[in-house]
Amino acid sequence: MKRFGINMKNNKFKIYGLIIFVATLVFIGVAVGVQTGYLDGFDDAVRYCVYSMRSDKLTAFWKFITHSGDRYVVILLGVILLLKKSLREKYGVKFAIAALSSTALYQIMKYIFQRPRPDIALRLIEQGGYSFPSGHSMNCLVSYGILIYLLLRYCENRKLAKILSVGLGLLIVLIGFSRVYVGVHFPTDIIGGWSLGIAVLVAMIYAFEKFDSRSEGRCR
Repeated sequence: MKRFGINMKNNKFKIYGLIIFVATLVFIGVAVGVQTGYLDGFDDAVRYCVYSMRSDKLTAFWKFITHSGDRYVVILLGVILLLKKSLREKYGVKFAIAALSSTALYQIMKYIFQRPRPDIALRLIEQGGYSFPSGHSMNCLVSYGILIYLLLRYCENRKLAKILSVGLGLLIVLIGFSRVYVGVHFPTDIIGGWSLGIAVLVAMIYAFEKFDSRSEGRCR
């Protein structure tokens, strides 16, 4: 039984490694396509299709969605999780580590690629900085993604955990779409942000599980 448990753990970590590898390859592929201009046609076809859907009511909705992925929202959520003692150990610290790591990495990537944002005339909100990868898409996938993982792992109310997880998962997708709708990102920025975000998220989960297993071993 002990050997079976070890094999299960090893297989799980191999799956984590495979996901990180594939997600990183996707990010590199998209980055090369962006830098060479190979994906420009794809970007234009998708974003102009999205722009054609614009209306006053939809714009108000998508602006609200896009701002739900703003950095201050993630920071506020992190502060709440850290300040509340009952949530700090299981949720707050891990959420903060994941969010800060994601923010640092996407800022570095933006500086490396320095891709200009879409034409300012097409934007519905003010947004500075570089475009690739999308910081909102990446940071929300990592931050809300780690929260989904923690809810499913620690929340005793399984029904509530599943409902919140589905809601957060949907929000991640909607935020990515909203960044194209409001005209501050190209579709490949979103794909790049998501792919790199998946790699970071799975790496964080791997690291947290390794740390927790070692801590449990010391306590025995």
